[in-house]
Amino acid sequence: MNNYQIGAADFERLLSISKRVKFDKGEIIIEAEKVSDEIFLVESGLTRAYFWDAKGNEITEDFGVCGDFFASMFSYFKGEPAFLQYEAVTRMTLYSIRQTELEALCNESLTISNLFRTICLEQLYCLERKCKIFGKDDALNRYISLIKVRPQIVKEVPLKYIASYLGITQQSLSRLRASIKNL
Repeated sequence: MNNYQIGAADFERLLSISKRVKFDKGEIIIEAEKVSDEIFLVESGLTRAYFWDAKGNEITEDFGVCGDFFASMFSYFKGEPAFLQYEAVTRMTLYSIRQTELEALCNESLTISNLFRTICLEQLYCLERKCKIFGKDDALNRYISLIKVRPQIVKEVPLKYIASYLGITQQSLSRLRASIKNL
């Protein structure tokens, strides 16, 4: 809950409707093409969200770290199958909250409702920030931005996933990393 303002009592109410779950590295948390009615809070570990392009290549879309919330927005808001697949990059501990239980709690608590609104708005902000960075910056600046905004990703995620996220090959990423070290 790093970036969210919520009191201890409300946090306990949120935890009371949560289920603490653990995933091993490589385990699927949300499966693409399946409906998921859960939102997750990362307690520890790293997740990545990805999809497959027309050629069958995995394209990493996003990462989640301690304190992040994530869900399949297609499923959560529209009851549609997930587009993105979410996988544990490392061993993970998550809190899982079912949509119906969270919605009921939001109806009871303005604080929890505002928290959920903030989470949704933050996701929209992150999406627009990514569009800005990826639409205007070259690979080097995208990588530098990732280092600044999400340093844990650069330290702990395999290079193949970072390269996919940046839209470059793993070899190009290695050259970028070398050029930064030489600066």
